[in-house]
Amino acid sequence: MDQVPFDYLSGKYGDKLGILWLDAHPDIATTNGSSNGHEMVAANLLGKGADQSVTKVKNPISTSHMMYAGLIEKNLRDRDKLVKELNVRFAGPDELKENSQLIIDWIKENKIEYLAVHFDLDVLSPKNFRSVYPAEPYTDEEDFPAAVSGKAEIVGLGIAEHLPWDAINLRKALSEISIFDD
Repeated sequence: MDQVPFDYLSGKYGDKLGILWLDAHPDIATTNGSSNGHEMVAANLLGKGADQSVTKVKNPISTSHMMYAGLIEKNLRDRDKLVKELNVRFAGPDELKENSQLIIDWIKENKIEYLAVHFDLDVLSPKNFRSVYPAEPYTDEEDFPAAVSGKAEIVGLGIAEHLPWDAINLRKALSEISIFDD
């Protein structure tokens, strides 16, 4: 969902735009490593993804202008190898626990004036935020560990993976009551 607006912002702001990617997964797979389009968005934005008209990015962003925040290096999968191959900057949750200096340094080093932020809710603990996939009733939360603007103007924000399980379950329960029938 972020590919088209972030591509647009890259065209508008050029090398003054940075993309900060907050996600438990880097979404940097290629067609060689995955068949799921949602796992390729970052690769597409970097101009390294699928070369198809649907996924083609008009304004690829430089690898130096993308940073992952909250990414856990030991959890990188084979399909995530481009993070290291392309030397995309990242900081893990332990590095960011005390402060965001690594992100601020990245913004300054790259002269970023505008930020587009991909905020995938899977970085939040299902213990604290219940409207995410890992909070599905009867799911073991331990299987989904949580991974995790004053220096640049945020010009884009994508929020992904919002699944309001409580609202879905309430809707299902209410649909069984006859007064709510058409």
